[in-house]
Amino acid sequence: MKIPLSLRFALRFLFSKGSGSFSSYASWLAIGGLSIGVTALMLTASIIQGFEETISYKLSSFEGKGRISHILGKSFSIFDPNINLLINNSSDTFTPYINGSALLRIGSKAEGVLIEGLEYVPKSISNNKIEKISEGEIIIGNGVSLSFDINIGDMVYLQSLSYNNSIISGPLIKALKVKEIFHSGLQEYDNTVVYISNKDARSILSLSENQISGFIHNNYNFTNIKLDVKYPFYYQTWKEKHELLFRWISLQKLPAYLMFGLIALVGLINLIAAITMIIIEKTKQIGILLAQGIHGGLLKNIFILQGGFIGLIGGIAGGLISSFIILIQLEYEILKIPSDIYFMDQIPFAFNYNIFFKILFSSFFLAIIASWLPVRNISDLNSSEALRYE
Repeated sequence: MKIPLSLRFALRFLFSKGSGSFSSYASWLAIGGLSIGVTALMLTASIIQGFEETISYKLSSFEGKGRISHILGKSFSIFDPNINLLINNSSDTFTPYINGSALLRIGSKAEGVLIEGLEYVPKSISNNKIEKISEGEIIIGNGVSLSFDINIGDMVYLQSLSYNNSIISGPLIKALKVKEIFHSGLQEYDNTVVYISNKDARSILSLSENQISGFIHNNYNFTNIKLDVKYPFYYQTWKEKHELLFRWISLQKLPAYLMFGLIALVGLINLIAAITMIIIEKTKQIGILLAQGIHGGLLKNIFILQGGFIGLIGGIAGGLISSFIILIQLEYEILKIPSDIYFMDQIPFAFNYNIFFKILFSSFFLAIIASWLPVRNISDLNSSEALRYE
């Protein structure tokens, strides 16, 4: 197979084997600079994606895909005809929940907590296993555990804050055994939320046997059910409940990409400087080629191809370096961060092949454009001037 002339010269100029040749050094420096920029961009995209996925998974595991509740926060009958009709006509899965406030006591310590009565343990706590919450058991967060110095198997006491509906003169106090201590990294849950069975929640909140706070929707294929939820009920997704958090994540994306994109821009400037210096060093060879009748357009193609190769090699090298760092972090969790600030205890990474290939293609395309800038006037070079002192 015959290799095009411009490609042969591009490869020859790219990795010149001449002793002390600047061409080779300039090419490798440009590749190194571009690979660092691509690595920074790919790692930035992976961290943003990983952070969003981790937060989304944690919140959806606690909140479900969405919740149906009373618009005034009141409890209602599990057999409410409007809700029953909605659930019966849907193929999705709904589970009842009960929530409210109570006082957690152990020894002389007492603190207000939010109780959540559920049939099953949230999947992020049970590692995606279907695990039932039995009567007399309680699951507490790491923050609550540290505050009270509680361990698994200890007995704690939940005290009702309601006097009105209680059938006894004083507040109801219920003893519960700590089944599990979870650590989500979300302070909203770790420090304030405890999980108990529906029956225990009804007892503490003085609700009748059929009363609930709402339904948790657990399926992904939730289509138009929001349109069917009628007053006085409403449906809220986990993302709508934490809308401000995801707005903040969205606002951080553009500055992060711009900041680390500047590193890639420096790599492209290095590429322009390298191509310019290579042209200066190869002036003699360029003059010989012009004297032999080589067209100016062919000369431009030589250096543009050279820049394209630098962009391609730099992009691939950056992709391999970033992939290696991501794999090491996912396997060994070396890079730690404070969970009380970032909702997780390690830097999250996520492979996003779509973004990876976009960055790789962009680096190649921009390298070709950057290579065109120093060679756009190369055809104006006079061969006699180039060879005068040779």
